[in-house]
Amino acid sequence: MKSRLSLSRLCCRSIERGHGVPLSMRPRVPRGPVVRHLSSERGGMTEAMYNWRVAAVENALKKMGKETGPLSVSDLTELGHLDQYHYGGIEANDHVIQLLGIDETVHCLDVGSGIGGPGRYIASKTGCRVTGVELQADICKAGQILTDRVPELVGKVQFKIGDIIALSKNKEIPEESFDHFLSLLVFLHIPDREALLKACFDATKKGGTFLIEDFAAKPGASFSDQEKDGLLNVVSAPTVTTPEQYVLDLQKAGFVDIQVIDLSEQWQRWTKARHDLYAESKAETVSMHGEEIFNSRLKFYKVVMDLFEGNLGGVRITGRKPGNLEARLHAGRSKDLQYKGGVNVVEGKIYK
Repeated sequence: MKSRLSLSRLCCRSIERGHGVPLSMRPRVPRGPVVRHLSSERGGMTEAMYNWRVAAVENALKKMGKETGPLSVSDLTELGHLDQYHYGGIEANDHVIQLLGIDETVHCLDVGSGIGGPGRYIASKTGCRVTGVELQADICKAGQILTDRVPELVGKVQFKIGDIIALSKNKEIPEESFDHFLSLLVFLHIPDREALLKACFDATKKGGTFLIEDFAAKPGASFSDQEKDGLLNVVSAPTVTTPEQYVLDLQKAGFVDIQVIDLSEQWQRWTKARHDLYAESKAETVSMHGEEIFNSRLKFYKVVMDLFEGNLGGVRITGRKPGNLEARLHAGRSKDLQYKGGVNVVEGKIYK
């Protein structure tokens, strides 16, 4: 059951993908998060765990007889978690479309776009344009290759390799060029939330809207030492805060009209089902990807399942960047507007 946290109640890809944050993204410690440090290794994951996904997609398409040639979006969404790295699969993408009102007139920014699944799906359903930003070069390149094999998406969906913060600072992401931005289970991995939100704010047009799905501490909860270790050293999540702190950080960046939806119960069920189904698939997975990847992923899924059974929760956050007309209204309100002339109620006479 979803619960709503409105502002009045708040006191004021690499997407949980089974790998950690690259060494180049080690944190400056962010302000305010419940989790404040990152381990010195790559999220506790092995290289096999880190790099397996591109090969897995290639193997799956080969089994489908679609190793080469044109693809449809449904060919790729049938790959499930190999195409959609976040929780909820394509249903989560449908929620993005409905909540932001995406249509063929808009341009969306997908921050942490992974292998491109959400961008492809959203563009195919709505006709919009999508630009994805993904830090991992191998996954990003594979995402563009797959997208270019979908005829209906040629010219509509593009991906950039890089860190959104650096791309923004270097003006490789044009300012105020996107009608919406979305990010599904990515921001937890990025240490400098302040710089991240500034980059997203700068990229969004005035009046543009956003949707973020992310980890958050459950209300009133404090992580145990074991939970902190799991978040930092297995999930590589250095930035997990309370929903209240998240809203304050978004407001500091300049966003307004912020609403938080609690997804904790749904994600708890989802992560348990994922672990249990994966454990049952050992023979099939080992035959396709090997024992090392199976064991690493099973361990990872177990840690995440345990975290959600404890003090970890999830949120969907929506909001917007103030618009031009809103700015004009605020400017108007700041003026001292008093009646300074006379009273004119009879033709030709003014009473002062």
